[in-house]
Amino acid sequence: MAGGVDAIWAVIPAAGLGTRMAENAILGCKELVEVDGLTMLERTINEVEEAGIEQIVVVSSPNKPAIDTTLKNRGVQIVHQEEPNGLVDAVRCARNVMGDAPCLVALPDVMFIGSNPSQILCNEFQGDCLLAVVQTKSPWVDHLCDTGRVTKLEGDCIRGISDKNPSEPFPPGDYRITGRAIWTGAFWDVAENDEVAALRKLAPTGKLRASIVKTTYVDVGLTKGYEYAQSIFNR
Repeated sequence: MAGGVDAIWAVIPAAGLGTRMAENAILGCKELVEVDGLTMLERTINEVEEAGIEQIVVVSSPNKPAIDTTLKNRGVQIVHQEEPNGLVDAVRCARNVMGDAPCLVALPDVMFIGSNPSQILCNEFQGDCLLAVVQTKSPWVDHLCDTGRVTKLEGDCIRGISDKNPSEPFPPGDYRITGRAIWTGAFWDVAENDEVAALRKLAPTGKLRASIVKTTYVDVGLTKGYEYAQSIFNR
C-alpha cells in the first residue's frame, strides 16, 4: 500500500441537515440515531479504527452541539463546517487539520453488514483515488435516484461516471459509488464544489479505481433503511 495505513486520515462528515431522516434524528443529528445500541457515528468511528486508521476528523456543525458533546474525550478531532455546503466543502474543512494526506471519507449514514469496507479500501489502496462501489439490486435500488452511477469500468479502473440525474430512478444492476472512498491529491487537483463532477473529471485520466464491495449495505439515511437496519438486529 502506497504510504501505508499510517499515512491515511479518516474524515467522517456529520454536518449535514439530514432532511431525509428528520423524523428519526436525535437532538437534530441523524448521526446519533442508534442501531443495535450504537449510534451510526460511533459505528463509523469504530469501523475506521478497526481498519488501522488512528487519525480521525469528524466534521460537525456549530448547529449540532450534541455531536461535540458526544465525542468529548473520544480521541477524535472535531472541526466545524459553518454552513451545509456539501461533501467537498466538508472535507476541505478537515484538510485544515490533516493537510494534503490521503483521506478515507466515511459517510455515517451508510452501514455495511458482514465486512469492514474501510479495511478493504485501506488494503487495496495503491496511491490512486479509490471508491467503494456496489452493484445495485432490490430493495435498495428501488429507493435510489440516479447519482453516482459508474458508466464504464475496465477491470478495477473507473473510466466513466454519470452526471447527477436526481429526478430519474437508478438503473437496477448498475454499479454505484456508495459511502466510502479514499481521496488523494489527484482529486483535489480537479475538485471544485461537487464530488461527482470532480470524479467525472478524474475518471478519464486513469487515476480512479473501484473497490467492489459485495457485503450487504444499508442506507440508514432513508427512513426505510433505518427500519430495515433495526429489523436485522431485532430478529
